[in-house]
Amino acid sequence: MGHRAISPAITSIFLIGVAVTGAVSAGNAMFKQNDISQKSARLDILDSQLIRLGDDKAYFGFTVKNTGTVTFASVNIRMSDGTGALQILANESLLEPGDQISKYLINDMVLDSGVKYLVHIDGVTTSGSAYSIAQTVTARG
Repeated sequence: MGHRAISPAITSIFLIGVAVTGAVSAGNAMFKQNDISQKSARLDILDSQLIRLGDDKAYFGFTVKNTGTVTFASVNIRMSDGTGALQILANESLLEPGDQISKYLINDMVLDSGVKYLVHIDGVTTSGSAYSIAQTVTARG
């Protein structure tokens, strides 16, 4: 009874096929992970001004930009004035990547010139992830 041996050429072709299939699978997994890691939620404060206009009035101007790669479903901008009262300065919806919000408001606020106030910016992406940033702004006037 004679057995025929498998040709070395056929074995080589089979092993090359297995190696190529493994490399393609590893490459696909890497590209999928890379796509996931490139999504980022980020808001940047481009400009902020706080000016005392009188005993109970203040001007607040700001620009916030979505510098990430995901859409924000909502963006809230708030601060506490000199009495500790919370001021809602903006409540925006749907901020796409690259878009920005600019607001110039005169509010009833008690501020002291030369004092630093903390401005909070909170965003929620369309997937439900939360993002927050804060910046101190010195009141002028």
